[in-house]
Amino acid sequence: MTERRYDASRRRAVLRAIASLPNLGAAPAAPRPLFLSGLARPGGGEPQGEFRRADFNMVGVFDIDWLLAPRFTRMLDAMAASPGAFGAVRVFGALNSGVREDVFPTSTGTTWPTPEAPMDFSATLTALEALVSRGLTPFLPLTFFPAAVAASPVMPPADLAVWRRLVRGFLDAIVAHFGAAAISGWWFEVWNEPNMPPFWGGSFDRYLDLYRETAAAVREAGHAIRLGGPVLAYLPGEGPALMERFLGFLRDTPNLPCDFLSLHRKGAWTTEEGAPRLSRLVEAAEATAEAALRLIPERCRRGLTIINDEADMLVGFANPYAARMDAQFPAWLAASATMHAALNVRYAERGLRFMAAADNANQHLVRAPFDGRRALMTRTSAADDDLIKLPVFGFYELLRLLGDRHSSVAAPIPREGLYHLLTVGENRIAALLAHYPDDPAAAPIMLDYLVRDVPWPQVNVVEFRIDGAHGNAFAAAGRHMSAKVAPGAATRRLRSAAELGVQAPLRSGLHVAGGRLRLPLQLPPYAIALVWVTPFDPRPPEASRWLDLRAERGDALLRWTASEAPGFYGYELRRLGRDEKSKCIAPLPLRAACWVDTAPPAGEWRYAIRAVTASGLRSAVALSPSLRIG
Repeated sequence: MTERRYDASRRRAVLRAIASLPNLGAAPAAPRPLFLSGLARPGGGEPQGEFRRADFNMVGVFDIDWLLAPRFTRMLDAMAASPGAFGAVRVFGALNSGVREDVFPTSTGTTWPTPEAPMDFSATLTALEALVSRGLTPFLPLTFFPAAVAASPVMPPADLAVWRRLVRGFLDAIVAHFGAAAISGWWFEVWNEPNMPPFWGGSFDRYLDLYRETAAAVREAGHAIRLGGPVLAYLPGEGPALMERFLGFLRDTPNLPCDFLSLHRKGAWTTEEGAPRLSRLVEAAEATAEAALRLIPERCRRGLTIINDEADMLVGFANPYAARMDAQFPAWLAASATMHAALNVRYAERGLRFMAAADNANQHLVRAPFDGRRALMTRTSAADDDLIKLPVFGFYELLRLLGDRHSSVAAPIPREGLYHLLTVGENRIAALLAHYPDDPAAAPIMLDYLVRDVPWPQVNVVEFRIDGAHGNAFAAAGRHMSAKVAPGAATRRLRSAAELGVQAPLRSGLHVAGGRLRLPLQLPPYAIALVWVTPFDPRPPEASRWLDLRAERGDALLRWTASEAPGFYGYELRRLGRDEKSKCIAPLPLRAACWVDTAPPAGEWRYAIRAVTASGLRSAVALSPSLRIG
């Protein structure tokens, strides 16, 4: 067996990958396994870089006015039901709210009709409350003009003093509502794509003027916030040059606040370009980092974040694209997270941090089940707000399982299409592996995966999956775009198929010999595996409490308090009739603290929920009040 050692300096010696590579160009009857090993030392050993889920768990919504629509309420509740999976929501239109918009700014809204009128941010504040109340952090582009500033939402006025008044008034309003301490943890971005005509009608020099006036408004308001830009559409012909112009602007005005640099670089402009390329994301991030280190080194040393806040596969979130519905999208995000995590380790000593998000929570664009528009969930044929998770939702639920430190660095092997991120924590070892090949017809990767120096004598092991058979309602629906998903049994089946799955049953209380744990894995193209190892803990989890129980259109909508216990594995949910015989109505593991019991028989029902740990322990039963259906 031929061995090849990858660059040890880039692996920092703690994570060692040794590969005997299979022939991916052929399809042998018995492919040779690729041997991959990782060293896990939570709580000791060699230095380990920090891993932050917040670098990868932000999603995007085009218009803030949509956040209060019923389908968004359902989506936000699903996000909140899996605490730690989602962190921030980037949302446009905070300054010109009052009119719902789909993909481009066309209205000046109702917040400030004339310079003489008072500013009214009530709609914006109510929408932001929908995020904050669910533990989600607002990421707010300060963008689009109300009528008091300009006649067009994207055409800058001759005098920017009125913009300065607007920004200060907005900051004062959100501080009065949420408090100064709360908004210090939010993100504020100056405009959106000031080099793209649909979003900006002025020159780039005029954008720099706008940034300067925004910074002045922040200083005058006296509130401590995170401010950044220039939010470039990072086009190949002009992205690097415009970023250098912005960095030169910061160099020449050293007192101007800028806590992060933002850009939008996607894998492909159109489907005619071929398969989306992950290398585009990394090239843009590296070019920005090197330019920042050259032009504003002092700012870098103090700490500077580089954010690709629209690191999606394809431009155009309203354009149907089948890959968004399938396992390819979460595999893309997992590979992107691995590559950016590697950049974080590589540039950490020079003060740079990298984030990669997706603009993929635009539920308002979904017109039919699995219609290919960029969203976290699809709808059924029953109603706009009857939602089923898409595979991409599962990526964020996997993020929740990762540890808080690298062991020690992400190990992408792009030539083979394998992306490997091993993380550790005080109570977990989590290895995220994604197969994202350039060729969708590539052969599966066979892995002989070894985790060494496991610190616990007795462990629990499970392999979570997203692929063609797990966590994939689109595959379960036959991969048909805009398929009809009829109410009743069809919806019930797809709802179960959408939940994060496991390759094999949970194994609890395994004895680890010599601290070595060996697992065989197989990853077809666009498959994700997350190997989760936790110490055996004989303590049962706390019981949940019911939050909401109601009937709607013949379904039962159920919500309960979410478990945040380190060893939480899933929920066991049962429906009970008058005779107290119970029926399991959700897959195990059910990771989120919510469920829709689809079209149960008419009658009076109660529901029983129990939390289950990875050690196989169950909580006491939480029994719901009675609910009448039909």
